[in-house]
Amino acid sequence: MKIGMWVRSLVFGTFLAALVVSSSAQTSFGGKNVASSAAGLTAVGMDFRFVGSAPSEVAFTFDGMAYGLFYSRESLMLTYVRGAHTITTDDQLVLTDFSLSGWMPFRFFKQEKDSKVDVFFPLGLESNYRRIKRTQGSVEVDAFEYTVLAPGLGLGASAPILKGVVTARGLAYYGIASRSFGFDTDTSSILKMDVDWNSELITDRLGLSIGYGYRWQKWYSDMGDLTGDSFDFVGKNHSVRIGISF
Repeated sequence: MKIGMWVRSLVFGTFLAALVVSSSAQTSFGGKNVASSAAGLTAVGMDFRFVGSAPSEVAFTFDGMAYGLFYSRESLMLTYVRGAHTITTDDQLVLTDFSLSGWMPFRFFKQEKDSKVDVFFPLGLESNYRRIKRTQGSVEVDAFEYTVLAPGLGLGASAPILKGVVTARGLAYYGIASRSFGFDTDTSSILKMDVDWNSELITDRLGLSIGYGYRWQKWYSDMGDLTGDSFDFVGKNHSVRIGISF
């Protein structure tokens, strides 16, 4: 079995475990409980392109929107999106992207008991899967397919604001990238920044959740080691999320 298949099994196993565990969590600020789990819709502006030196026929750019779903809780973020980009009338790209981020917050500085700002250093693990299917006329090929597993470290903070809690965090990751074709293991570097606002409960369990995310990622491929070509890819994502907190 290829390494990529093992990593994908780990991703979906972690996802299932996250759903089995209690799906609701609350953060307490000033004695008030505010929901810290959320689920809803996301829209992502994609800028994904080939940056290698291989022949032009293998190069492509995906520049467009993708739409999907998200689920989050205090130390977990899951997103799934899908989108299509038309190059010409008979040349189309279809993108599928799945991302699962988990982190453990560490607090190295002593904070005052009455402080309303919580500063933490998240130690995280990011796993994502991206596939680009290209259709040219009647020919359909997998132009890109990678699974990534990468540890990371960053900085985060949360504070009560506007009858809710806003949380901001940024993490840098570096890890392995397993492609679906071939048996070699490549590498990937990632920078992710997210800002989320979960409102105070409107009813007994429900509130409003709004978020913004930025993700930069580069996939480093060694496919061209024998020919001297490079097959690297770079992606930039801007996403907005809106849903229900609970």
